[in-house]
Amino acid sequence: MNGAPDVSVVISTCNRCVSLAATLEALRRQITPGLHFEVIVVDNNSSDRTPEIVKQFQADERHLFRYIFERRQGVSYGRNAGIQASRAPIVAFTDDDNCADADWVARLKEALDRHPEAAAVGGRILPVWPATKPSWLDERHWSPLAILDYGERPFYTSVTDPRCLITANLAVRREVLRAIGGFAPDFPRSQDHELQIRLWRSGALVLYAPDLVVRAHIKAERLTRSYHRAWHAKHGYFMALLQLQEIIDRNGNLLDAPPDGPRLYGSPGFVYRQLFREMKLWLVAILRRQPSDAFSHGNSVRYLVHYIRRRAALDRLGSAQRMRQVLTFVRAHFEKHSRPFGMPGTRLVSVHILIAILVGASAYDIVRGREHWPFSPYAMFSTAEREPRLDGLRLMGVTSETPAREIPLLEEGMIEPFDQARLPSALARMYQNPERRTLIRQALRDCLDRYENLRVTGHHSGPPLRALRLYQAHWALDPQGRNRDVPDAKWLVEEVDGPRIVSRGLR
Repeated sequence: MNGAPDVSVVISTCNRCVSLAATLEALRRQITPGLHFEVIVVDNNSSDRTPEIVKQFQADERHLFRYIFERRQGVSYGRNAGIQASRAPIVAFTDDDNCADADWVARLKEALDRHPEAAAVGGRILPVWPATKPSWLDERHWSPLAILDYGERPFYTSVTDPRCLITANLAVRREVLRAIGGFAPDFPRSQDHELQIRLWRSGALVLYAPDLVVRAHIKAERLTRSYHRAWHAKHGYFMALLQLQEIIDRNGNLLDAPPDGPRLYGSPGFVYRQLFREMKLWLVAILRRQPSDAFSHGNSVRYLVHYIRRRAALDRLGSAQRMRQVLTFVRAHFEKHSRPFGMPGTRLVSVHILIAILVGASAYDIVRGREHWPFSPYAMFSTAEREPRLDGLRLMGVTSETPAREIPLLEEGMIEPFDQARLPSALARMYQNPERRTLIRQALRDCLDRYENLRVTGHHSGPPLRALRLYQAHWALDPQGRNRDVPDAKWLVEEVDGPRIVSRGLR
C-alpha cells in the first residue's frame, strides 16, 4: 500500500482464530476502487493460533494486514490500541466473528464523505442462521445475538433519538475519537453504547446507513433460552453502570444526568413501576399460553431485577440512611398518587407498602434461593455473641497475569449455577465430614472449569484464572462489621490448577 490509508479497520480478538480467519478473508475480498485501507488485528492475549492466522494474511501482496499485541485484557483496551496504531482519518470497527459485505469499506467511506455533518456511521448486522432456528426466536430476541436492523431508511441517532449502533459495524472519524476519548475500559461489555452516549452528549450525529451490511454467523449455543436469560441479566448489570433507565426520558431523549427525586435502593420509582408492569405482562402471557411473549417479558423482568440490584450495590449507604431513603421514597410516591383519590393517611399506607416490599422481596429470595439482606429468609449469623466473630470458607480465584492476584468469586454469574452464598456451605459440609473431604478437590475443579467456560463464552467479564483456592478464614468483627472484606487469618484448605476449557460451550 502506498501512502496513508483512507480507512483503518480495527479488530480486537481473543482466542477465536477460526472465526477470525473468515472475518479477515471477507476483508481481503473488499472491492475498493481507488480506495486504500488497512486492517489492524489486535491480539488481546490469545493462546490459540491467532498470530499464525494473521501472518498467513500478511503474505497478501497488498499488505493490508497489521498485527498488534495488547496484553491488557478487555476489548476496550484492544480497540484503543488499534485506534492508537491506526493511520487513517476514518477508524472502522468490526468483530472477529462477523463477515463484512464486499462493498463495506467503500460504502462507509462514501457515507462519511457524503455526510460531513456525521461524526460516525453504522449499519445493519444481519444473521446467518444455523440449520435450525427455534420457533420462539423472533426480532425481540435479537439483541443477545448482536443482530441489528433498524429498517431500510437512513436516519441520524442523537440526543433526541439515542438508538445504539453496534461496534461490529461502526466507523468513527479519527478526530472525533481524539476529542471524546476512546472506549472505556470500565465497560468490558456495552462499551459501544457508552461511547455513543458520549458522542451524543457532545452534540454529534451518528448516521444509520442501511446499505452498510455485516453478517453474523449465529452459533448454536446462542439459540438456547439459558443463554438469553444470562445475557439479559448481565445486560442489566452493565446498563445500571450507565444508569440507562434513568438518563432516557419518557419522550426518548437523552438527558445530561439522571433526574433528582426519591430513590429506593438507588433506583427511582419509575424503574420499579416498569418492573411491576413487565411482571404483570409476563404472568398474563403465561396464563394465555403465549410462550414467545412470556419469554420476552420474563427477560425484561430479569434485566430490570439485575439493573435494580446493581444500582443498589452502587448506592452504598448505611442501614440508617437506607431506611430513611426507603421511608422518604414511599412517602413521596404515596403523596404524589394518593391525594387526588382521597386515600387515608400516609403513615398507614406507607407501612402497608413497606410490608409488601419486604414480603415480596423475601418471597423472591425464597424462590430463587438467594440471600439479599434484609429480605433474606436465612439468618445472617447462626449465633449471637458478645464479641462477634465469624469462621467460614472463602473461594478465591488466582489470575493468570504477572504478578498474579487473588480475587473473590462473589459476582453472580461467574460460576453459575453456584454462588458464593451457597457454595461455601456445601464445601463446609464436605470439609467437616472426613469421609467426604476427598470430594473437595473435584468440587473446586468443577467450579474452575465452570468459571473459565462462562468467561470464554462471554457470559461474564472476569479475568482469566490459572488456579482456584479454598481458604478457611476467621474474622474478629468490629461492632459495625467494617472489616468483613479482609479476614484476620486464613489457612489454605485446597488448591487446583489449570482450567480445562471446553470450547464447545457450557456443560
